[in-house]
Amino acid sequence: MTTEGVSMTQDNKPRKLGKGLSSLVGLAQVPVVVAPAPTETLVAPRETKSPENAKIEVSDSLLSDLASISVSLIQPSPFQPRKHMDDAGVAGLAESIKHSGLMQPVIVRKSGSRFELVAGERRWRAAMLAGLEVIPALVRDLSDELAAEWALVENIQREDLNPMDRAFALKAMAERFSLTQDELARRVGLERPSVANLMRLTELEPAIAEMIARGTLTQGHGKALLAVQAGEKRERLAKLAAMMHWSVRRMEQETAALTKKVTKPGAEDASPRTAVLRDLERQIGEHLGTKVSIVTDRQGKRGRLMIEFYGLDHFEDLLTRLQVHTSQ
Repeated sequence: MTTEGVSMTQDNKPRKLGKGLSSLVGLAQVPVVVAPAPTETLVAPRETKSPENAKIEVSDSLLSDLASISVSLIQPSPFQPRKHMDDAGVAGLAESIKHSGLMQPVIVRKSGSRFELVAGERRWRAAMLAGLEVIPALVRDLSDELAAEWALVENIQREDLNPMDRAFALKAMAERFSLTQDELARRVGLERPSVANLMRLTELEPAIAEMIARGTLTQGHGKALLAVQAGEKRERLAKLAAMMHWSVRRMEQETAALTKKVTKPGAEDASPRTAVLRDLERQIGEHLGTKVSIVTDRQGKRGRLMIEFYGLDHFEDLLTRLQVHTSQ
């Protein structure tokens, strides 16, 4: 099926995101301006407040054309990748709409007697906040799969969409429509390794995912943490990295120290005793969330236990974990 030059088949060639969502819907690069005045051209009559009687100027035979639709007839998309909408950003956009009008239509599809957003939820929310009762919209005949794809494509292009929202949106789309990573990458215009790395972030604990979503840690930190066994030790390491403002490189070094068995050349390193020491280093290091080294004499009867710390806060945290109480 083709609508205004937009292929609706699943056999499309890989689509790039450089031209934005407008490249998918066939929009010309000329903004649609809806001035906030005169108000009678934007606001539905007061007596038509119910959704059943809300104003709509669109013909079913022209569902691919630009229409003016009452905001009360529009509902959010179930495929919206964003878990949290930036209230301050929406308020700022609402102020802009009050002064300059809505510069770009939203995209919707029919949903019974109402319309479901495909793209433009921030614009829709801001328009309502600005007091508009009618907004311009492009009505498209889309399947669930294409609606999910378009919603994801629009948001992937936005720099403020955090890595976790992208990750969970990609995972949900792959699972819902049984798509491979290769197919998913072609749909959204990303490289397959990028899709794979993003989707792996969904394996992280909720506390770590929240840190990445807030920007306390980056996608690179999350990727490095995946090398550590899931559980409390990984969460502790993530919290330490956030507290100490570790770089991604530092995080990679710390996770490698926790997961890699350190061996030295020589016959002794292959002995069962050395293997036990390395395993003890790993277990203690995972418990404390830091690098631990054990050095013994040849008989293994005497030695040193070295625990690294990276700041006074980290040192105090280690003392607490070791149940060492110091006098003030």
